[in-house]
Amino acid sequence: MSEENYKLQNTNYKQITNIVSRLRRTLQLLKSDLTKVFAGVQGAVFSKSAPWPPEARLCNAFLRRGFVLFIVLLLVFCGTAAAETLDIDAYLALVKQNSKDLKLAKKELDMARVHKKEAAATALPKLMIEANYRRNLKDIYLFIDFPDFQTGEMTNQSFKINYKNEYGLTAVLNQTLFSFKVGTALRAAKQYGKLTGFAYKAADQAIITAAKKIFYQTLLLEKVWQVTEAAEKNAHENFLNMQKKFDNGQISQFKLLQAEVRRDNLTPETTKARRNYELVLNNLKNLAGIAVEKKIALNGSLENYPPLPAALELAFILDSRPDYNALLWEEKLRRTAVKAESAERYPSLDLNLIYNFSSLSDQFKFERQNKSYIVGLHLSFPVYTGGYRLAQIQKAKIERDKTRIKIEQSKERIYNQAENIRLRLQEAQKRILSGRKSLQTAKKAFEIAQISADNGLATQLELKDVRMLYDQATLNCYASVYDYLDAYFDWQQALGKVENK
Repeated sequence: MSEENYKLQNTNYKQITNIVSRLRRTLQLLKSDLTKVFAGVQGAVFSKSAPWPPEARLCNAFLRRGFVLFIVLLLVFCGTAAAETLDIDAYLALVKQNSKDLKLAKKELDMARVHKKEAAATALPKLMIEANYRRNLKDIYLFIDFPDFQTGEMTNQSFKINYKNEYGLTAVLNQTLFSFKVGTALRAAKQYGKLTGFAYKAADQAIITAAKKIFYQTLLLEKVWQVTEAAEKNAHENFLNMQKKFDNGQISQFKLLQAEVRRDNLTPETTKARRNYELVLNNLKNLAGIAVEKKIALNGSLENYPPLPAALELAFILDSRPDYNALLWEEKLRRTAVKAESAERYPSLDLNLIYNFSSLSDQFKFERQNKSYIVGLHLSFPVYTGGYRLAQIQKAKIERDKTRIKIEQSKERIYNQAENIRLRLQEAQKRILSGRKSLQTAKKAFEIAQISADNGLATQLELKDVRMLYDQATLNCYASVYDYLDAYFDWQQALGKVENK
């Protein structure tokens, strides 16, 4: 280490030591003379001519320096707590993580797994065990008339027939040997699991599509706000320029008033654009489970858009649509329901294995034990139910037919939806190409009008009209790209090929 560096470090160390020492002395002074400080402050408050004591002035200076330090630290903290930036991938990840609609759909998947376990349980054996204990508080006697062996006369005799403690245990094992209901229940549980799987996928695609739309809608309204704000700023700068020229006698008061009216008319438009942006931003936060008070910034662009997709056959679209496949599995489930109701008319056969144990004792012991093993078959055959079973079968068939009609309706709707979305894509693409060309022309016209107005060769009304055309062309470009993206996201959902990005 060089001598100069050593001296510099030594000097810095001494300065720091002096500062710390002064702070310690100040704190000690505050602590020891706290009573004097408040007394002096009170005297200064109630007496305008009374000067503050030195301790109070020192406390006041110390507090002012501490307040300044607090403000500096607060500004530093606020500067570090910048708004979180989210791109489309990060936002969609938050939606998938926090969406309550998706959580509800996942609960349906859990319910499907429970139904499967429930159906499988009907085919497994069932074991029931029942134990009991009884305490007899009073003896019970049996009275019988017997003839006396010596005299031959009838005499009444009593016999104790119970014990103080009675123990019992019964175990029953039941196994279904034959039943149509077991097979249909297993089949229905499997079909329900398939149905809920496609339903969850359809819900996931719908939510992701809505999230994409609201993300780019927020970008669009942010652009609208920025363009409107830039127009207001340009109008304000133009007004200041016109005011200088008016003060120098270069323009008339009429032109100055035109510039002022143009600026004032843009102020409510900027306020409205900002309100619309903040409203859709709150909806965007709500969909992703983000706190409304949290500041976020979106990282995205409305400059680029994907190419126009090719037309596809209806059969290919139907195979990849999760909502359509959910309807197909619903129709299978309805057919199984018809079979399940019909199975109620057929007999069922169960096997029962029964074990009984009993014990009687005046002590807490297992004495005088009895054990029995029983094997039995139980046959149940519904002969007549008053037409109830037939009505249930008819209801199941009606539900099956309704689902089949829904499938035909879904085919027509999907086909029309795909055609309409493709027309929207083509129309939006044409508007994008036309809008970008118009934007170049409007931008060039505004630059010429701006120079002409500065040189007094164009009126404020002409400048206002050209600026409005330029702003409108800018917004039309952004809006056409958003409309294309909106239709493109609908196209992905119509194909059942929604991407999580």
